[in-house]
Parts: sequence; C-alpha cells; structure tokens
Amino acid sequence: MRIGIVFAALLAVLATLVAGCGVTLTPPPGQAAQIGTVQMWVTDAPRSDNVTEIWVTVSDVKIHEAITTQTSDNTSSDNTSGEVDGQVGESTDTQGWITVNITGQSRFDLLTLRGDSGGLQQILATANLTAGRYTQIRMTVDKVEVKIDGVLQDATLPSGSLKFVRPFDVVAGQVTKLLFDFDADRFVNVTGSPKNPKIMVNPVVKLTVFKPAKPQGEGAVKITTSSLPNGEVGVSYNATLAATGGILPYSWSPVSGNLTGGLILSQDGNISGTPEAGTAGDYTFTVKVSDNGTPSKNDTKGYTITIAEAGALIITTTGLPDGTVGTGYNATLNALGGMPPYTWSITGSLPDGLELAADTGVISGTPTQKGTYNFTAQVSDNATTVNTDTQQLIIRITQ
Repeated sequence: MRIGIVFAALLAVLATLVAGCGVTLTPPPGQAAQIGTVQMWVTDAPRSDNVTEIWVTVSDVKIHEAITTQTSDNTSSDNTSGEVDGQVGESTDTQGWITVNITGQSRFDLLTLRGDSGGLQQILATANLTAGRYTQIRMTVDKVEVKIDGVLQDATLPSGSLKFVRPFDVVAGQVTKLLFDFDADRFVNVTGSPKNPKIMVNPVVKLTVFKPAKPQGEGAVKITTSSLPNGEVGVSYNATLAATGGILPYSWSPVSGNLTGGLILSQDGNISGTPEAGTAGDYTFTVKVSDNGTPSKNDTKGYTITIAEAGALIITTTGLPDGTVGTGYNATLNALGGMPPYTWSITGSLPDGLELAADTGVISGTPTQKGTYNFTAQVSDNATTVNTDTQQLIIRITQ
C-alpha cells in the first residue's frame, strides 16, 4: 500500500517544511527568467490491520537548485529512495536552497486517500519556479499520529529530515511531476502489546520523476475530476479538483448550489474542512475553473456528495478509474464510520479479469474484455448489529 505525493512543476508546495532560508533564482544577465509550474499532491491506500488513521504533519520542505541552469528532458522515470538526513537541522549549507510554502493542508490522514491507480489525491501546493535543474529535496515530517483501535497516539519519529538526491528539471511553460511513493505498510510499524503498543515511523519513500507534460498554451480548459468522495460529520474532508488545457495557473470558484457547512472551495481547487453537526445529507453544486489566458477560457461541472451522520458507516468512493484490456488494474474502495474491520462485496459484474478482495476492498487484476461495467458495492462493518452501506459504481475498459 502506498502513499504518493505529486509535484507538478515545482514548488509552492509545502508550506511548513524543513528549515532553511528562501533563495531567489535569477537568470543570466540580459536574459528574462523562464518559468515552469509545480504542484504537490498526496495519495494513499488503506491498511489491512487495526490501524485506521495515520495523520502526517509536514513542517518544512526545501528544494536545491543546481549550480548551472542547464536542463534535460526529464525522460527518465528512474526512482530513488529517500534517506534520513540527521544533519539538516544543524547544517550551515544554505546556498541554493529554496523553501516551499504549503498552500493546501499540511496535516492529512494518509488512510483517507486512495492509491496512485487513479483514486483520490490531495494537493498540497502549486507554484511557479525559474526553469532549470534542481538536485535535491529535503522534507521534514513534524508529527505522525496513528489511530489504533479507536485511540489516536503519537508515533516515534526519526531525527532529521527525509532527503532525496535525484536531479530533475523545471521546463519553461511545462509541468514537471514528482511522485513521492510511500510504502505505507512499512511507513508505520506497530509492535508491543495491544494495551501498550510501540509505534515507530520508518520513512520508506521513493521519488520518481516523470517527463513534463506538453505546454498548455492552447486548447480549451476542461475539468477532469469525474466525481468527489462522500464525507461524514466531524471527519476531516479534503479533495482536489483538476483540469487540463489553457494557460496555468487556474482559478476555481463556486457557480451554484452549496457545500455542506464546514467545507470551503479554495481558489486553487481544494475542497476542505470538517462537516459540521446537523449538516448530514446530499449536496449538489456546480464549480467553475478559469485559466490565466487573455481572454480567459473556462469550464463548469456539477457534483453531488453525501455527508453521513457522525459515526455512521458510509462508502466514500464515488468513482473508479478506467482500465485498458491487457493492462494491470488496481483500485481501492474506501469507507468511513461504523466499526472496522470492513467486509466488501458487489452485486452485478466486475470487468472480466478483475476480482474484489472482500477484506481490503481492493479491485485488481488484468481486464480481458472492453466494455462498460455497472455494479453496486456494499460494505459491512464488524458491529454486533451489522451496519451496511451501498454505492453504485462504473468501470470502463477500453481496448
């Protein structure tokens, strides 16, 4: 199970992350600065043990620029593992380091997010950087809290920040994607007795660099987020809208309808907050995205989310990624409330070649036939009087 953190161009990403001084990059004399864009996202999948929440607080992030501004095409998808840098807090090496500001939430629950197979992702920040080569990233996780059997407890952290030594480029007018892939099963280790658990953080994370997307200077703007997850009263909610086309950065705004009390839509497309007591129900609303072109291009899309009563069992997954015949597929169904562990089942048919794991909610396999498959997912909890919830879902398989 994995947690991904995506940087789409390069910073404005974590606002509270590793100590360090900000540095302003300047172009060579007589040349105008070329700017690329960056976004940072997080994503994850649920564990299969009695750990039901893993809250991570990032306090600081810094990125190091190369001595030269030479760039490459970022064609390599090679990855590198992070390592704990115990000297970062004491280091006097401040030259070339750029401190990134977090514009999303710096504290997030890894287990409310789905894996990188196309599920829910949470953005941390978007920023524009001077085009050029960057060589290292240092990330400081300030706190990790783990809920075991309903009790939230602090985990023991390693001293120092997490360091990644992996060159990558910011290309003018393009988006660079950095994927931080957390191995969540090993990220938190629980030992000891059930009454006196010992919780240790072992930051097993890999960084993969992907080739920048093509410039977005042409074409219409289109919202690509197909659905939003359901939520529950009193439980933190966080989801991010995405779009393609046009000229970055985008600006998001509500058009009609209402979000439940306690949730807000930010200008960068992040829907976050905690649904307030008395706000359970269905909420239908329409959002608008506008690009930075002149004249501005825009697109609108409507969504419906359900907010359950506090403690009630509800399936939060409202959409699943498409698949391709002959290509491995993996997606996870998620739920909130009730009494874990959950048991999953379906009514209807999954695509040929795919199976549902009843104990984890993972749908996986290799599709063998194209088509549109409609089915109903059901989750049951472990309460004495069993609670259930259902959700209609669709998986489309293309050739």
